[in-house]
Amino acid sequence: MKILVMSNIRFPEPHIESTLSTIIKKEEPETIVLDGDTTQCYWDYECPRVIDVLYVIRSIAPWAQIIYVQGDMDPHAVKCIMAEPRYREEIIGTTMYIADVSSIKYYILHGHQGDVDQLRKSVNAGPWDWIVVGQYKRFEMDKLARVIYIGGITREFPADSRGYLVITDSNHYLRSLNS
Repeated sequence: MKILVMSNIRFPEPHIESTLSTIIKKEEPETIVLDGDTTQCYWDYECPRVIDVLYVIRSIAPWAQIIYVQGDMDPHAVKCIMAEPRYREEIIGTTMYIADVSSIKYYILHGHQGDVDQLRKSVNAGPWDWIVVGQYKRFEMDKLARVIYIGGITREFPADSRGYLVITDSNHYLRSLNS
């Protein structure tokens, strides 16, 4: 099992399609979790952006399960997905995704809902579970607090905050975009 978690993609930012293609082809994940701010979708008329980014990802990885976790910049995304007949049944839209891997839970949420301590308490995470957030412009793993800050894909983020998370059956790791 291999889960790819990306946040703050900000589609249709220039060159984002090639960045997504490079990441997905390199990792070949079974599941892709889009952890908030994948595109801007404050209003219903911005639904085409959500559908476009899903089309791009689906065309790169037709085999992968796609999970769309809404962020603060795309609060209508799940509604847009549910309104689209071709994605309604196939894309999971949610505010939090829980990946249960080798008896460890990864609570994947965007993070705009509160600080990390509040989030851990609100999801009732255990001491061995990980909280994965993309809201903060941070790219690091806090092993003591068991929090993974996955930064973003967008070039709006500082170079040292750009990257993504990979979760496998045996471990998890952050990959920097180095550009």
